[in-house]
Amino acid sequence: MQILESKLVSEIKIQNTVTTADLKQEIDIASFNKYEHLSSNLDLYACGYVKDDSMIGRVTVFRNGKLISVGTKSPKNSKKELKKASRILQKYKLSKSIKIIPQVRNIVSRFDLKRKLDIEHLARTLPKSLYEPDQFPGLIYRLPDSCVVLLFASGKGMIVGAKTIEEINSTFFETKTRI
Repeated sequence: MQILESKLVSEIKIQNTVTTADLKQEIDIASFNKYEHLSSNLDLYACGYVKDDSMIGRVTVFRNGKLISVGTKSPKNSKKELKKASRILQKYKLSKSIKIIPQVRNIVSRFDLKRKLDIEHLARTLPKSLYEPDQFPGLIYRLPDSCVVLLFASGKGMIVGAKTIEEINSTFFETKTRI
């Protein structure tokens, strides 16, 4: 049975999805540069990368078998790219066949309220908000038991820390009702 992904509110666009999985085995990342769609630079980073022509993002592979997918615009695509990376590693006999269990860790999304915001006023009235213009030009608004919203005077904002589309939607609506 396939679970359908919830629909994102039209005012919101996903910027990036971070999803992880575990191959539960050691991976020879030192050999990655011998294969198509695999690369590594172990002088700089203790990991390798999987990216083929059909992938939007890329998958980082660690020696311990942990995988991280970044750069996709949906949880569905992020999970697909992890599965594809696993198949590519199996194809080159760098990993044994295993059913991976992808876990969405962070969906970063953006929105535009199409109106200017008085950030200083919001900083005084929104609970759990932080505004230090010398450090960061936006208001950092932490919703209870939820995501973090970054709000800018232009009316644009970002939602970070979401794990589901539903969480993004509810954070957006809650933020809109409070500002």
